[in-house]
Amino acid sequence: MAAQSPERQPPLTVRSPWLLQLPAEILLLVASFLPNRDLKSLRLASKLLGETPLSFSRVFLSANSLDIKVLRSVANHPDFREQVTEIIWDDARFVSAPVSWEDYEPYIDRSGLQINDEERCPKWFLQECKNNIRNMKQRKSRDVDRPDHIARQQQVDAQMPLKDCWKYYSQVLNDQQAVIESRDDEKAFIYGLERFPQRRRVTITPAAHGRIFSPLYQTPTIRAFPYGFNYPIPRGWQISLTEGMVIDPLVWSEAKEEYKELWRGARIALRVLSTIEDYNISELCFDSKQLATGINYMIFAQPCEEYNYFAAIMKRPGFRHLHLSFLVGYNGVYDYKGFTSGCFSEAVSLAKKLTHIHFTVALGDSAGDPVVPLKEILPIQQWPNLYHSGLSNFSVNTSDLIDLLSSASSSLRSVELGSLGFPNDEGCWSELLERMRDELDWTRRDRSLRPAVRITIEIDQMQSGRFALLTDEVTNFLYDSSEIPTQGSLLNFPKLGMGTLHDNFEPKYTRPHVGMQELEELGISKR
Repeated sequence: MAAQSPERQPPLTVRSPWLLQLPAEILLLVASFLPNRDLKSLRLASKLLGETPLSFSRVFLSANSLDIKVLRSVANHPDFREQVTEIIWDDARFVSAPVSWEDYEPYIDRSGLQINDEERCPKWFLQECKNNIRNMKQRKSRDVDRPDHIARQQQVDAQMPLKDCWKYYSQVLNDQQAVIESRDDEKAFIYGLERFPQRRRVTITPAAHGRIFSPLYQTPTIRAFPYGFNYPIPRGWQISLTEGMVIDPLVWSEAKEEYKELWRGARIALRVLSTIEDYNISELCFDSKQLATGINYMIFAQPCEEYNYFAAIMKRPGFRHLHLSFLVGYNGVYDYKGFTSGCFSEAVSLAKKLTHIHFTVALGDSAGDPVVPLKEILPIQQWPNLYHSGLSNFSVNTSDLIDLLSSASSSLRSVELGSLGFPNDEGCWSELLERMRDELDWTRRDRSLRPAVRITIEIDQMQSGRFALLTDEVTNFLYDSSEIPTQGSLLNFPKLGMGTLHDNFEPKYTRPHVGMQELEELGISKR
């Protein structure tokens, strides 16, 4: 008798994960919001997701050989180079010791150079690393343990011995010096401009390293740091050794080349972009991210090389977007000569097609600060296509500001006012908003033609990068008779319940501007 064949089992059905059941267009849209680090993991999840393209809309540059190597690799790739629209230059450099400038000479506290016997690193390095951890805990304050807090604390728990941190830091420092001597960063910048046909923006910033274990940008150099690597956070440009303190810039025409090299990346970018006509860009940003520094505004006190380079860029026919952070110093040091000379106004007036301006200043915050002469700085009537105008940290006269805004073209659709000062307690945010509502013609325009107004107010000068943001609340007050969102008199803060709080270096910090009890109820803070 023939053996019976085994009963045939129904085939197993394997359902695809729900994510893979989405249309390809939606998958690509979702993936477009992910950083490359996450995209690389996503590409390993399945054959279909393996076809998700990496994003190369921006590349990073610094005085570090790894950033240069990656930029050149992207520039040599036939597809990736076509995607790049922005070059971000990390203009902060590692230092062998903290330097301050006194009477036009660099000063180093020699006692900090002594080696700590226990940690086997310089005392200044040891102190900076300790400060990093203390500041991290202070900024966390009473927040619950968010995933990003936990991730940073895990790096603290896994911190390398400081002697090893110093050894790695020294290697990066030596590499940096070799790059500077060979000018490889400048050569890479020129090569990128040649190889990225879609380039339109160059950003130079001193703030790329952000906070310890929380950088502003994940540059190749920063991503390559060993896990648990604690190091003095480098800041570019001239900045106080005490966080949040504003220092006075030196007179540019009298300063040494060593001092001017604090702005190495900025100076190279100005020179290269201005002298080679084929390297046109439409957007230029010098962005301090609320750090108490910026471009030395005394560059504009009288014509000089840097001023001439800047003016040449402004008159390029396609130039449209300018973001400038200025270092001004306390009490308008030098009587605001960097602004009142007329050089800056003359240069920016050359940008006839300008659509976006944003100027921020590192300026002392004492009640006696003199008013910044807005009309001497901003030839706003020269920009008939202006779409966005932003002013941050300026010490202003309310009437001057109203006059400036009323002079803007009807093309204006966006206004940002940040942490303005009202000297000698003459004026406040509430008065400014009321006068904007009552004196500007914006309320009489069609709703689609009214400028959206955004206000940012620094929360704590000693916690750089944190600010309150008011958007819809301001628009509703100006155009819909809603409650005024700011406190009156001398307080100059948003009312509780109005706006949101943010941190430039900690995206997950974002929260409503409410009292501590409500933050606890929302699960943001703990007792």
